[in-house]
Amino acid sequence: MEGSVCPFGAAFRRERQQREISQWMLAKRLDYHTRNIQRIEGGLRQPGVELALRMLEAIGADPGEFFRLLCVEATEKSDTAPSVLPGSVDVAYQKPEAAEGMRSFFGPLLVQARQAAGMSQTAMARRAGYNLRNVNTVERGRQEPGVMSALALAAATGVEVGDFFAHLALFSGTARGVYGSGSGGNGPYG
Repeated sequence: MEGSVCPFGAAFRRERQQREISQWMLAKRLDYHTRNIQRIEGGLRQPGVELALRMLEAIGADPGEFFRLLCVEATEKSDTAPSVLPGSVDVAYQKPEAAEGMRSFFGPLLVQARQAAGMSQTAMARRAGYNLRNVNTVERGRQEPGVMSALALAAATGVEVGDFFAHLALFSGTARGVYGSGSGGNGPYG
């Protein structure tokens, strides 16, 4: 059963408890049922990457730092070493254009990371252990991966995952609590 537990939940619970925010208060901030939060924190349910970002925003956590630490934790518990070292690829991220039917900026941002690495969809999918058939749909923003799949895909490109997720939060509009209002805030991108 240990292999089927989503590690995002335990890491998120630690962050929430450090900030002394109850599950009830979080549920109220997200307009989300407490039972679903319990399932996520218990590792029984893997949230989509956008919900994960909203959850981090709701507790005032830095998404870049959270995902950087989660990647380290997941890598340490993995039986296989990553074939690309995260942080070895530099990317000048640009905000993707929203398109009809787009559910998430994750995919278009992933394209930027993958192309900066000079990597094919096949190579990225193989390194991430992700289904190649879904990569194209994810990259167009029409499918939102689960948070751990999103982390694996971003890490497979070799980008610094903290920077990737900080930009994703910024472009998705969920970075308000961390980086200010988005217009002249005090954070690294404001």
